[in-house]
Parts: sequence; C-alpha cells; structure tokens
Amino acid sequence: MKKVLIMEDEQNIRSFVVINLKRAGYDVIEAGTGQEALDRIAENPDVGVTILDIMVPGDMDGFEVCRQIREKKDIPVIMEKAKILGLEYKSHSVQDRWSCLILEKTI
Repeated sequence: MKKVLIMEDEQNIRSFVVINLKRAGYDVIEAGTGQEALDRIAENPDVGVTILDIMVPGDMDGFEVCRQIREKKDIPVIMEKAKILGLEYKSHSVQDRWSCLILEKTI
C-alpha cells in the first residue's frame, strides 16, 4: 500500500482529503504544521508522496517544508494553494526549483 503524507492546517479540508485517499486505498499520515510534517516523514521513511499546504501557521510554510524534504528524500510533492474570492497566493516558481505540482483550492 502506498503511504501519503498530508500537511494541512484546516481540519475540515484535511479530513476530506484523508477520507478520499483512504477510499482509494492509500495509507495516510496527517500533519497540521510544517514541523509535524517533517517529524512524520522522519518516522515514516516509506512515505511515497506528500501533499503540502503552502500557507500554514508557524515558522515553516509549505515551501520550506518542501525544501527540507527534498534535502533528504526524492519523493513527489503536491503543493496546495488557497484562492479566496479571486485572490491568489502567488508562488515563486516552486515547480522549477523543486519539481512540485501545485493544486489550487478555493475556500
């Protein structure tokens, strides 16, 4: 079974993603902050893909978590970004720097 890490601070969004990943047959590891995500990756070296929210509370955003993961592991990273009432969180070409896929979630 493939293991997926989801880092999302919004519990409702995280629960929705977790339910659907589990229905699809994935083993899901959850984190609400950047540090939690890095801790879970260290505890679960068999994680095959990560889904990271770009904007999370604390000292580390999704870009920093992605950077730190990529220093140690070469695994796929899917980044989420929020779009609120037509406003977008602008990224700095993370696709080019770390080969990440960015998904937009409207909230």
